[in-house]
Amino acid sequence: MVYHEIRKINRKKQNYLVFIKRENNKLVKKSKFIGMGNISKQKIEKLKKEFEINIISSINSKNLTKEQFLEIEKLKQVYNEKINSLSKEEFEEFENTFFTELTYNSNAIEGSSLSLEDTNLILNEGLVPEGKTLREINEAKNHKSAINFINNYKGDLNELLILKIHSIILKDISEKFAGRYRETSVRIFKSNVNFPDALKVPQLVKNLIYWYKTNKKKMHTFEMAILFSTKLVSIHPFIDGNGRTSRLIMNFLLKKKKYPWLNIYMKQRVDYLKAVRQANDEDYDPILEFCINTLNENLKSFNIF
Repeated sequence: MVYHEIRKINRKKQNYLVFIKRENNKLVKKSKFIGMGNISKQKIEKLKKEFEINIISSINSKNLTKEQFLEIEKLKQVYNEKINSLSKEEFEEFENTFFTELTYNSNAIEGSSLSLEDTNLILNEGLVPEGKTLREINEAKNHKSAINFINNYKGDLNELLILKIHSIILKDISEKFAGRYRETSVRIFKSNVNFPDALKVPQLVKNLIYWYKTNKKKMHTFEMAILFSTKLVSIHPFIDGNGRTSRLIMNFLLKKKKYPWLNIYMKQRVDYLKAVRQANDEDYDPILEFCINTLNENLKSFNIF
């Protein structure tokens, strides 16, 4: 966090911005002199945001360039400024529209035949589109329920959260497998990707959670969210619902630190899955670049910038 600090030296007021974070159980403090005397609140807020962006962009990363750091932070800043300017009614309308589109796209990527209009009818009108299966209808309702759960969840990422989100995703669809790790091998149709043996899944997920806890304060939030999502889906811990669960976890991590939710479009399905497969081989540059570009498109589609 960044805060404004006033220091008086020889009876003269000096203004500093101070950035503090905890690293390896120690407080790391960086400060920047911004001028003498009185400075307007508006200017201080602007300087605080610029200082925070510069601090964050100086973090070393194996996968993000400084330019990407700066772009992500600027997108976050623009998004939050726009959201904070909305009235309560405008914000609710924005969220409802965005989450309806997010639900449509995430389910469509996994094979649902529901259109955006169908999804809107189910979630917002309480109507059932003609010719659609009960499974598809429940998939839409469940995804929105999982979003609502995430929005109300105050804890950190852990194994129970992953299982809870998955249980919501498969509610009234596959109750036998909802919130449970797979006990058999899985394959993706027309794919040669091999997933870990089912017996290894519980420990692999625990290892992934440990990796998250070890690295969450060392890595940029955007990088962590994307990498965790791809690492989880590479384990493929469930019989069904792996993609939707991994993307919801990704968005939980983004939302937790006030970054915009990421809506991956159905029209991007081929490019997205290709980037995910590359990430499975620990080549993370394509998926990170893909997600930054997608975030740009998300914000433009809602006239946020």
